Order: sequence, then structure tokens, then C-alpha cells
Amino acid sequence: MSGKYRKEKDCLNCGHEVEAHFCSYCGQENIIVKEDALHMVVHAVSDYFHFESKFFGTIKPLLFQPGVLTQKYVEGKRASYLHPIKLYIFISIVFFLVALSGNKKNETETKKESTTIQKGKSNSQLDTSEKESSDFVGPNILETIKKNKDKAKRQADSGGTGSNNIISIGPVVDSTIAAYEKRQSGLPEEKRDGFIKAVIQKKNIELMHTKDSSEKLEESLLHNVPKMMFLLLPLFALILKIVYFNKKKYYFEHLIYAFHIHSAIFLIVLISTLITWLGGYFYDISELMFTLSFFWITWYIYKSLRTFYGNSRWVTILKYFLLIVCYSIVMVLTLILGASASIFML
Repeated sequence: MSGKYRKEKDCLNCGHEVEAHFCSYCGQENIIVKEDALHMVVHAVSDYFHFESKFFGTIKPLLFQPGVLTQKYVEGKRASYLHPIKLYIFISIVFFLVALSGNKKNETETKKESTTIQKGKSNSQLDTSEKESSDFVGPNILETIKKNKDKAKRQADSGGTGSNNIISIGPVVDSTIAAYEKRQSGLPEEKRDGFIKAVIQKKNIELMHTKDSSEKLEESLLHNVPKMMFLLLPLFALILKIVYFNKKKYYFEHLIYAFHIHSAIFLIVLISTLITWLGGYFYDISELMFTLSFFWITWYIYKSLRTFYGNSRWVTILKYFLLIVCYSIVMVLTLILGASASIFML
């Protein structure tokens, strides 16, 4: 009991009659509202451990009984397990937090190494190198190159294509959007860029003037990965529906399998990362853990497919490879879509 139960049989939440301790209509517990602090704490702790027991009761079959959890959930045995979407959201949040923090750590270490290398170069060596380069090329030639670059830039800004004594390799690069629009307006209509190409060109010019655009793009893309993965799940379920069309399963059954399989893969990677981190204090086991997790995931997917869909060994292997091909194509398309969205969000 999580609190003192009311003698009245009307639900305080929805008004329906309560036959026992819980309302059969909305599920609210029929306890006294004005409970003391001790009862409030006991109520909160009991709810927490109820979630905890369901969580660990879900994790065990999820990791060690591939496909069984999905099978039980589809059959209607749901009270003892976490909802597939809640399970996926919880595990994916932890997974991407670990993944993003690890990426930031690697970036910091790379910057430190780069700074150390640059500091290691003496100013005298840089000065000598610059002097030798200047003596070899000659001051007059260097000055001429600089003047040609400045002249080409001014002509591009004004919409021109440059004089005959300037060699242009590839398309003209405009330094501003105004220069691009002016140059486009001077071209015949059939030679102007289409709508999509014009948008891309303008965004490219905008990125040229954005400070640290590559780092911002990478950061934006990384933060969009969880959203892309969530978009990928219903697409993966659709692939399963097509590949296993003869099983006469509803789409939501394939979707539940998609949530469970991705949750399991994320959890396996998290466990592997934790063991690698702990083992790193004694010995570098990153390659070993990568190999073990790879084979674990490979076996897990095969076993879960065979358990849930009930095909023979060779049919499961054949459909396994077909799923890998289809999933890879959809993933690449999703990543391209996510990358495009990240670029235009900068």
C-alpha cells in the first residue's frame, strides 16, 4: 500500500466508481489527498522501485533472449515490461550522451596535440622558410600574384568574369550573395542556375563568411543524429513489413521489434564502452571489445529474427543480408537528409 485509501468509491480524477484500490477507467490510485510527508516519500520511493523492477525485468530478456521480449509484448504480456518507446528513449538518451561526450573529448585532445605541435616550431624556422620562399619566387612575382588575386576578387564582386590575361579554372566563385545575384541576372535565362542550385550556391557563400562553419556543421549534425535515428525506426519497420510480407504481421508488430532491436544494440555498445573504459586502467582492450560487441550484435540480430519471425536458418540468413542492404540504403538517405537540414539550420 502506497498511502491511506479513501472510504469513498468515487475517483477524484475522473469521477467514475472505484471498485478496488485503483480506478478501472483512468488507473489513478484511490488514496487520501492530504497525506503526510512520510506517506508522500513512501509513495514516491515505491513508484521509483516499481519502475526500476520493470526496467531490470525488461533488460534481462532484451539482452539475453533475442526476440523473446518482442514476442511476449505482441502476445499481450505487457504489464511486467517497459513500453518499447519508453525503453528506447531512455537507452538512446544515455547512449547519445556517452557518444557525444566521447566525441567532444577526442576533439579537445586533437586540438591540444595540434597546439603542441605548432608551439614546437620555432619562430626562426618559420622566418627562414618564408625568406627562402620569397627569395626563390622573387619579390616582383609575389607582388604580381597578389595584385592578380585582388583584381580577380574585385571583378567577381562586380559580376565580371575577369580579363583575358587571368586564367579561370572551374566556375566563377562569388564572394557575396549580391555579387552572385548580379552575375546571374546578367546571364541569359536558360543559363541561369535553377532554384535548388541557386539556394545551394547562396548557402555556400553564406558559409564562406561564417566563422568556424565546419565545426558548427559537425556539432549540428551530431545533435541531429538522435532525431535521424528516431526517423529511421518507422522506415526500418516498413522494410521489415516488406521483407516479411508472408508472415501476415501488423505494422505495429514490426515497429515494436524495431524499437527493441535498436535498444538492444545501443545497450550492447554501452556495455562494451563501459568495459573498455574500466579495462583501460590496466590494459588497452578496445579492439577486443569492438570485436566481441560486433559478433554479439551480429548473432543477436540473427537470433532475434529467427525467434520472432520463425523462419528456418537459411531463410533467416538470406533475409538478414537483404535487411542489411535495405537498411544501409535508407540510413545513407536519412544521413543525407539530416546533413542537409544541419547545413540550412546554420
